[in-house]
Amino acid sequence: MNIPSLAKQAEIVELYDNELTCIYACDKQFIQESSHLIKSDSEQQKSIHPYYRNDEYHIQTIDIRDDRFYLVLKMILRYEGNPTLQLNPPLEEFDSLNDLKISVATAFNGQIIGHSLFLTTTENVVKEIQETNKDLRTIISSSNRNEHDAMLVFSSSGATKQVENSIMSTYLNQFSQQKNMRYFCFYTCDGNLVRKLSSAKLKTYRLTKVECQDRVVNIRSYFLKRSELMANRFLLKLAIITPQQLGNLLGTNKNGASS
Repeated sequence: MNIPSLAKQAEIVELYDNELTCIYACDKQFIQESSHLIKSDSEQQKSIHPYYRNDEYHIQTIDIRDDRFYLVLKMILRYEGNPTLQLNPPLEEFDSLNDLKISVATAFNGQIIGHSLFLTTTENVVKEIQETNKDLRTIISSSNRNEHDAMLVFSSSGATKQVENSIMSTYLNQFSQQKNMRYFCFYTCDGNLVRKLSSAKLKTYRLTKVECQDRVVNIRSYFLKRSELMANRFLLKLAIITPQQLGNLLGTNKNGASS
């Protein structure tokens, strides 16, 4: 029997108001493949963090209501290298951060070993930033006006591939669980993330060159419709992992990932 490609399956099931995440989340073999992305060779993965050596870690998704939010946000804004991620201090006086979220992975003593920064917004805002290269303050302010139907990911990194994939699963699953979210976009200049997305067969939607402090920064955007995200095997594997399943995989189901 001929099995349709994921792209064709995504088109078919969407006609019946269903989604591949619902179908493949019940497929034991596919769940094993998804788990393998998180767990495989974790002991042999080289860490890019000077103090992390494949210890236990857990992931939480935090927002402006969390006491750590401003601290982690300042760290991301300082080290990410994306010139569009700029908010003039003091951040605490900027009152439009409600839709900005951070998934943060922490190991022993609260050591941060990975993070992502993402925003729920609208299709129009996502397309506008790709075309005009607006900064984060303008993007957030524009996002507050309409009902959100898109997720915009600015930053996504981890000390090892396992941590990276764990963090990606948190926001991909959040996206998949909200049917009002119709569009997804990575907007990044991080070389490691670009290589990961390229290996996952995502094609650059737009390349923007931005001058910043006597250097040129290449910012790549990857724009996907909901059905296109579901049709990408790598992204789908991570999208079906629920916070509870991720907590079980990491052995932290008591303090594991939360939305």
